[in-house]
Amino acid sequence: MRFALYIARRHLRSRRRSRFVNRVTVTAIAGITIGVMVLDLTLAIMNGLHVELRSTFVDNMPMVTIVSTRPEGLRDVGAVMDRIGAVPGVEGVAPFVRQEVVASFGRRGAPAQHRAAVVWGVAPDLQEAVTPLSQHLLPPQASLRALRGGDGVPAVVVGAELAASLYAGLGDTLVITTPRGELDLQNLASESRRFVVAGFLDTGLYDFDARFVYMPLAAAQEFFGYASDGVTAIGVRAADMMAAPELGEAIRRELGPFDYAANDWIALNRNLFDWVRYEKVMMFVLLGLVILVAAFNIVGILTMMVGERRREIGILLSMGARRRQIQTIFLLEGCYVGFWGTALGTLLGWLGTVYLDKVGIRIPGDVYFMDHVPVVAQAGDFLGVAAAALAITLLATLLPSGEAARLRPMDIIRYT
Repeated sequence: MRFALYIARRHLRSRRRSRFVNRVTVTAIAGITIGVMVLDLTLAIMNGLHVELRSTFVDNMPMVTIVSTRPEGLRDVGAVMDRIGAVPGVEGVAPFVRQEVVASFGRRGAPAQHRAAVVWGVAPDLQEAVTPLSQHLLPPQASLRALRGGDGVPAVVVGAELAASLYAGLGDTLVITTPRGELDLQNLASESRRFVVAGFLDTGLYDFDARFVYMPLAAAQEFFGYASDGVTAIGVRAADMMAAPELGEAIRRELGPFDYAANDWIALNRNLFDWVRYEKVMMFVLLGLVILVAAFNIVGILTMMVGERRREIGILLSMGARRRQIQTIFLLEGCYVGFWGTALGTLLGWLGTVYLDKVGIRIPGDVYFMDHVPVVAQAGDFLGVAAAALAITLLATLLPSGEAARLRPMDIIRYT
């Protein structure tokens, strides 16, 4: 091994190498560097997207939702909440009423606007222990006061995008319509009520801001026909959000496995997170092709070096050098190119993630559900990319190094 390493170092430092080979060597190192850097940055951004999605859903929806399997729904909410709160791992519990409605608004001289919406009836002080609702309300104090029912006027907090599509502003009056009575195609009944817009909901996630309407829990119970101790479901915040499925199962066992069901945020959004995970794998494969293309330069470099060093190879073989040693010489030379390309690419990729994390790149928040490019660098991704780049480099050296080892010394010396 020392002999092969010594000869490889002499080859790489030799001034007799042609300028063309030197340029191709630099090109190969640059290609691997760019491939590794771009792949590291892409995986870090995909990780950031995954984390941003996860935090967005956790901040706006309960980690675990408890519903009743009985037709009458959840009753005796206080007792149920006490039992849920006693389960280890529960940090917050809040009841809510959820109902799909039609929200309407119109001004004089203009056609009325109608939009499908989802009304959430919440108790804001309890809800704050489950989701940080107050962080997304504009204006915060007036919106919270309205959700507490303190103004004495039927009021709602409307999603910012929904309000914009209805052309409704603060102080305007919305008409909310909900189905009423039993399903009868010959006589469909509904009920409409007026509510004053007291604030707006701005989560940054379009699907939420374009559909959600919040109102006081008591007003929702009365409007949608719930009893004073009845709700649609109970939201739960877990101490460990990744343990939400296990916590939901523990709560279900505590309440009774046949009377209640538990839905966790991971199961409800599994398709979305699976898509992000698959996209990360596909990006790794596709951008890995950049490294593979750069590896073809290594094949060309070593092939030319074998041609240039045919006489030296013949002399070494005739002096007793083993063919495996000849192959190792060119393997080391190819790995030298791969090592420096990988090292430089990893360094630049890490510096790129630091830049994105500290300085950042702004993106339009009204188009995406975030206003900056998220980035989360993971050591495992960097190590995986580096290992893949070195493996590709090693495979690229096998063909030319094997060709060098198969040369016959007498034929080389005779014809050179």
